[in-house]
Amino acid sequence: MSLQSGRMQPSVRVEFSPIRELFKVPGVRCRPLPASTIDLWPLTLTGEGAEYGRCLDWLDQPERERAARFLRRQDRERYVLAHGGLRFILGLYLGLAPARIEFSSTSTGKPALADLRPEQAAVTFNLSHAHGNAMIAIAQGREIGVDLEMIREDVEVLKLAERFFSAREQLHVRSTAPESRSREFFHYWVAKEAVLKAEGVGLASLQACEIDWSSGSDRDGVPVRLAGRSQPPWVVRTLDCGPGWVGAVAAQGSDWTINPCGRARAKD
Repeated sequence: MSLQSGRMQPSVRVEFSPIRELFKVPGVRCRPLPASTIDLWPLTLTGEGAEYGRCLDWLDQPERERAARFLRRQDRERYVLAHGGLRFILGLYLGLAPARIEFSSTSTGKPALADLRPEQAAVTFNLSHAHGNAMIAIAQGREIGVDLEMIREDVEVLKLAERFFSAREQLHVRSTAPESRSREFFHYWVAKEAVLKAEGVGLASLQACEIDWSSGSDRDGVPVRLAGRSQPPWVVRTLDCGPGWVGAVAAQGSDWTINPCGRARAKD
């Protein structure tokens, strides 16, 4: 295992593509997706009026109401582009027009697809967006989670670690050199968030999800079991999202690989 501050080296490099490039992909077709593959779509949420208008037209009423609640125009536009992009991408796998896709939620509140034919029902997805970038993960027959964060130096990482991290994770963050501490904190944060999003539970479970980088490898990822849960462990793999960004993908089992779409690509 190659290590940096005790952490695995990311196995996939991500380059964010403008959302306008996404819409050049031919739509309404059933994109094949093997059960052992997780497709990853990284996007930049900046669009001209045409992209924004198209995405807004695809949203359902609850999505439009959520968008309208954002006070800042930029936040509202990013929400619309992220969720419109999600609908377009899902349409590629389901063979549906973006506006025809219907959503529901699980008993824990995790977003899910609704009213699908049996051959479509195995498609799962997860979305993360932050500060103008988005990551969309698509899988077949397994629950997944993805998280993306911008590394911020104004965050009081030691206080947050005390609140949400295990004792071992807190020690690791505290012992990291001050100039690298924020990056180390956010690497833990995205890994834990990806696992919780895959399971469909909230931030209250962050302490129950402990990441031990030494227990995994670059290729196989890190197995993570939530305290008090007997299900097979989740496996989390980290992403190289470029300077100032971190990301992670989580899924059950280790028999899966990340298939980069757009400008993302596997590292040599």
